Amino acid sequence: MLQEKDFETASLSEIKALLKKHEAFESDLAAHQDRVEQIAAIAQELNELDYYDSPSVNARCQCICDQWDALGALTQKRSEALERTEKLLETIDQLYLEFAKRAAPFNNWMEGAMEDLQDTFIVHTIEEIQGLSTAHEQFKATLPEADKERQAILGIHNEITKIVQTYHVNMVGTNPYTTINPQEINGKWDKVRQLVPQRDQALMEEHARQQNNERLRKQFAGQANIIGPCYVWFYLHSPTPPPRATLTGRDLAF
Repeated sequence: MLQEKDFETASLSEIKALLKKHEAFESDLAAHQDRVEQIAAIAQELNELDYYDSPSVNARCQCICDQWDALGALTQKRSEALERTEKLLETIDQLYLEFAKRAAPFNNWMEGAMEDLQDTFIVHTIEEIQGLSTAHEQFKATLPEADKERQAILGIHNEITKIVQTYHVNMVGTNPYTTINPQEINGKWDKVRQLVPQRDQALMEEHARQQNNERLRKQFAGQANIIGPCYVWFYLHSPTPPPRATLTGRDLAF
């Protein structure tokens, strides 16, 4: 039992259970210390009395003491191994929790960003497209800070990997606090970076389209302001004016 390596593949909760079991064994072992000491004392007394079979008694006593010392050494070794493994798994568990706490909101932010970057927009004026462009530039300004957070989150995972490799911890299962993993984070981050220039292009094209529309509106208004008065004069002085239904306020207002 003392030489088993069951703790190497145990979870944190299992390690704690093994420690309690081992502590109970240590208590039981300590209870037998007096009996071993009594055996040694009896052997010493027989030696002092020049017991005829003292060599045999001494040999058996030495064997018992050696086995007892070996048992104590194995007990101490297992205790240290269990405590060391517990501390390592507690550290990893805390890192798992920290990863989950920071990865969850960052993952939500990336999903929201991807949705916004792919959102179809409908605008009718330059002011509207300028508003969208301003908001997009403000979003791009947050990307360096977001990348720092991404790297910090990945750094937590790298620290776990370092501990596992350095101390040869056999990890069982995955992060118990989240299903998000570094591959998913990097995949969504790459998608956000890919969508940003696409959004840039779409906004630029729409801005050019609205500028062209604004130019055409101004040209039409200028022509209408020239033609409108002539059309009114013709309507008022022509012996056969066009039907009133063809002339509306919209035709005269620019």
